[in-house]
Amino acid sequence: MRPDPIVLAELDELDRALAGDPSPWSELVTDVHAERPRMDPAFAARLDAMVDEARVAPRRPRWLVWSPAAGVAAALIVAVIVVTDTGQRGRTPQSGAASSAKSAAPAGGAAAEQSAPALSAPAPARARKVERTTSLALSTARNDVQDVADNVVTTTQRFGGIVDSSQTSTSDAEASATFALRIPTARLDEAVAALSKLAHVSSLSQGSTDITSSFVSVEARLRDARAERRALLKALAKATTTQEIDAIKLRLRDNRSQIALLKGEANALRRRADLARVDVTIAGNGHASSGGGTWSPGDAARDALRVLEVAAGVILVGLAAGVPLALLLGAAALAARSTRRHRREQALRV
Repeated sequence: MRPDPIVLAELDELDRALAGDPSPWSELVTDVHAERPRMDPAFAARLDAMVDEARVAPRRPRWLVWSPAAGVAAALIVAVIVVTDTGQRGRTPQSGAASSAKSAAPAGGAAAEQSAPALSAPAPARARKVERTTSLALSTARNDVQDVADNVVTTTQRFGGIVDSSQTSTSDAEASATFALRIPTARLDEAVAALSKLAHVSSLSQGSTDITSSFVSVEARLRDARAERRALLKALAKATTTQEIDAIKLRLRDNRSQIALLKGEANALRRRADLARVDVTIAGNGHASSGGGTWSPGDAARDALRVLEVAAGVILVGLAAGVPLALLLGAAALAARSTRRHRREQALRV
């Protein structure tokens, strides 16, 4: 039975991919290399020991060494050792510990009893994934909102955080700004303390949510998807017809998309645990800030202008009250002068 020409062409492309040449199978070869099993150090040590024993063993007849039957037997022995080692690596930790204890029993019961507790020690507990959130409301003078907003951005960057979104609005009567920040959870408390010093704290609330179960679920589904990919790669290696190859390739594409999606979910959960969300609101109500902030040259200029405005207002009020009084005093002076003149003229006539 002659092989299918399409299958032969696919095999040629696979050979080119294995040789490192550009081929449609290059991505598949990369995946296979990434998923290939690693040699167990204990198995490698056993192989080295077998090689050393072969070197020191007495020389055998040349006809026995080059016998085809001896070569086949040696290949079968190596295959059995590889399969056995792979099966041992696939066992659970408990079964591996039991087999190690059984193999150590003939060497001495005391040694086996001492090594058994170390082999059956429980695995370390998984670190929990907790998402932390903080809401901070600050109040300051209307003219200081922009300065406080700039300091919020600077403080966030100083603690290794990022600004997800921000919005600033101003009007004649008031001004406000809102921020959605992401700050490393390990430095959240320090960052909140620094942000609280920028202006008066109107309110502060903090919360936390345990997302460990969601993270564990996504990791389990990701492991299953990767196991399915390994199984599909093995099935693809054994496929002989075009229909089987196409069907397996289609399932591999779907599996690759699923793995990418699960990786995105895992990264999103990891980001929620590693970066705490901080919502900051700045309200400018026209009153002077009662705490925090710095007195800048701009603040000094605004205060000086305010003093001049008040002084000018006082002068205007004084002028408005003094002009009528000055007019009355001038009229009274003119009347008194006219009266004195009239009396002098009467005295001269007499």
